[in-house]
Amino acid sequence: MNRRTDSGVTAAELTYSGEVWRKLLHLVALSIPIAYYSISRPVAIAGVLICFLVSLLIDVSRFRQWPIQRYWRRFVHPIVRPKEARSFTGATHILLSGWLCPLLFAQPAAAFAMTTIILGDTAAALIGRRWGRHRYAGNRSWEGSAAFFAASLIAAFTIPGVPLTIGVAAALLATVVEGLSRSIDDNLTVPLLTGLFVHVALRLA
Repeated sequence: MNRRTDSGVTAAELTYSGEVWRKLLHLVALSIPIAYYSISRPVAIAGVLICFLVSLLIDVSRFRQWPIQRYWRRFVHPIVRPKEARSFTGATHILLSGWLCPLLFAQPAAAFAMTTIILGDTAAALIGRRWGRHRYAGNRSWEGSAAFFAASLIAAFTIPGVPLTIGVAAALLATVVEGLSRSIDDNLTVPLLTGLFVHVALRLA
């Protein structure tokens, strides 16, 4: 039987090297929370929206088999999971989150939410895929979730405007949400719920 990864697919469906390349691309999304602080809010929102629409076009052309996909198929295909053959990729979901978070939440909350999912998901997938041995909820591992939490703490210590106590609590929440996410992609559930928590906590602090 093929071993399940922390991302919910079997090892046979995506090689570990493919997972590494996928997560390296995932880390490029760190430019999103950086943009929240380095450029104006309207420009950042517009920029992420454009990237989301491009990713959406790539996804739709891929599962609709539009001829235009020949221009990017050789780059996209090796890092697309089989379960995404007829659905949207994690990249599209995370870009959607990157667009929604600054629209819905204060700047520190939006940046925290996006940094958490980008670093945490990368750590969970790579550590859980290679060293995950103790499974829960079907396809998650305690090792992967521990890696997610540890990586999320980076956001707790580095995002300006988020007190450490709120950051640690939000990192724990993000880890729980990621571990329990099933029908809805965790690239949506984690940043939106974590961002909401930090946003409300900052208002009440």
